[in-house]
Amino acid sequence: MSADFRISLALAASVIVLPASAWGEPVLRSAQEDVYLEDGLVRLTIDRAELLALERPAGTVILGSTAIANATLSDDRTLILTGRTTGSTNLIVLDADGAEIINTVLWVVERPELVTVHQGEQRQTFTCVRRCDPVLSVGDDAEFFSTTASQMGVRQGLTGGGAAGQ
Repeated sequence: MSADFRISLALAASVIVLPASAWGEPVLRSAQEDVYLEDGLVRLTIDRAELLALERPAGTVILGSTAIANATLSDDRTLILTGRTTGSTNLIVLDADGAEIINTVLWVVERPELVTVHQGEQRQTFTCVRRCDPVLSVGDDAEFFSTTASQMGVRQGLTGGGAAGQ
């Protein structure tokens, strides 16, 4: 193994893990962990969807950057939030009269099972649970990213590519 070869867990070194009491009461729930809202902050994980129950019907949903996260209304009182890439953006939800229901910051962090492999200037990202498989991650080597995207597209075509029930 060469000296310039190193493996690092993509755990986002700047992430600070705090006990639930430090974040306040949970307002979002997932199978993985609680997501807390305090001081205008909601923590999301890349490629994980979270449900947010709104106190009254929503009329408008505004996201600062859809590159960081996605927000979709399931019904007028249920918002589905999905982390897309690490970073932060803001989310504003207004009712039909334009009154603010929520104004918060979405903070998107890496998935803990991601492993980043660095070799010189090249970087590749894998998801490692029972085995390691390549994943698409912004910043990976262009050839690795392109090959992985192509293989995912072919697989999606072979499996029908649609959501369950389509």
